Amino acid sequence: MHIAIVDDDPDIAALMMLWLEEENHTCTHYSSGQDFIQAVRNKNFDIVLLDWIMPEFDGEQTLNWINSNDDVDVPVIFVTQKATEDDIAKILTLGADDYITKPVRHKEMVARVNAVARRANPHVDDEVIELKPYRIDSTSREVLVEGEQIKLTEKEFKLVQFLFKNVGRLLSRDHILSAVWGYDLGLNTRTVDTHMSRIRKKLDIAPEKGWRLSSIYHQGYRLEHLVHTGE
Repeated sequence: MHIAIVDDDPDIAALMMLWLEEENHTCTHYSSGQDFIQAVRNKNFDIVLLDWIMPEFDGEQTLNWINSNDDVDVPVIFVTQKATEDDIAKILTLGADDYITKPVRHKEMVARVNAVARRANPHVDDEVIELKPYRIDSTSREVLVEGEQIKLTEKEFKLVQFLFKNVGRLLSRDHILSAVWGYDLGLNTRTVDTHMSRIRKKLDIAPEKGWRLSSIYHQGYRLEHLVHTGE
């Protein structure tokens, strides 16, 4: 996962980054809510660890901004020295997904991050993603559409898997490149556009099928489910 750490204390941020990177997560640190807001317009994060008390633009203001922007869909875990019942109730009422009290404890932080990630993707299993009419099997590396196997290259499979793990989220081209191809400086965003076109055609992603894969100008792509899963 790509995790944003928003905290004005560089020592605490560095410690959290160390622990999370040991779990194979990618972390980016921002020292203020304003810095994070500027970055999140062009980047995608799977979770935000957000300090409550910061100068100028604090955690509460940052959370309110996230909640007021439809294009920013990311779970938020508050990291705070405030630990009274009223304080915790307040941040959860404001829309935080969870909280961690300072001093941050290694195993608790990792467990809470993983728990929030699971809750944020209730349809996604580590091995099989099944959202009709699609079935993506990570073990067999197969994609089925209405029971029929679709022939895909390895990169196409990884792209489909990534899209269906992030249904409804706006994904920047750079984020897609990083997640699917890795940090390969020889590639550019046209690679993403070409593969998206192939995926749309091969999987027959269209509104009449209940799905839409949209290209958002200067921002990226969003895979949307237009009908309820149970229908």
